[in-house]
Amino acid sequence: MFRALVLALATLAATSCVASSDDDSTAPCDGKCDGGSAPTIRFDDDFTQTVSGELVAGGAVRIDYDLDRLTECRGSTGGSEVWGVTGYAQFDAGAPVTFGVSRLDGGRVVPVIASVDVPDGATWMTTWFSVSNRWGCIAYDSNYGENYGFEVTPVAHEIVLDFAADYTTTPDSVGAGDRVVVHYDPARLDECAGSTGGHAAWGITGYWQVDGGAVHSLAVTRSEGSELVAADPTLVVPSGRDLAFWFEATNVWGCHAWDSNYGDNFHVAVH
Repeated sequence: MFRALVLALATLAATSCVASSDDDSTAPCDGKCDGGSAPTIRFDDDFTQTVSGELVAGGAVRIDYDLDRLTECRGSTGGSEVWGVTGYAQFDAGAPVTFGVSRLDGGRVVPVIASVDVPDGATWMTTWFSVSNRWGCIAYDSNYGENYGFEVTPVAHEIVLDFAADYTTTPDSVGAGDRVVVHYDPARLDECAGSTGGHAAWGITGYWQVDGGAVHSLAVTRSEGSELVAADPTLVVPSGRDLAFWFEATNVWGCHAWDSNYGDNFHVAVH
């Protein structure tokens, strides 16, 4: 694959041309894919690549691609542009995954920031890109067939972050890249407890953010018959200094209750 290799290949063009704004994977992120805390690789129009943050196995990476790197295959018909740019990511020797870095907006192709999940155990990420149109044209940005490679940091440790029934939280610090099991005891927040038909009719959602950034959610409980038990979800700690948590209980009858340290949230230092 060459940086500007143009091929008349209709089959590939049909699969790699991002031409619909209805595809959620290509929705604009406005700098907030994966909450804005994920590392970002920027592919600039001068064919340089800049990495901000650290790619960590089990996390995610944002891809910010300048469409002017690929100017071939552009065209329009019926008042609308009919070309698009697709990215490809391969982790170690795994199968490549695709993601959109463009979408149609009012008949114009515009860039979007993609978020790509990094598999557990990955050590290396390889990326390349293609532009294609409805008439079968396709061109590649692949570093003259060598593609673009980036090192992935393995998960450092797995740590249980315990939100116990006595309202203690341990430990008080974690490391960037650690895999954290969020263990939340439902007894901390049982104001909305109840069951119906032999099934728990309430649940607890956890929320977390790094350094005051965008908020992520995760289900910290699950139903086990009429009882609610800890679900023990996991997350990989992004780079930052402060990891904040708070929790919300709800039920089918409209109850809402919060466990948020009286609005100050629970803070775990990131080192």
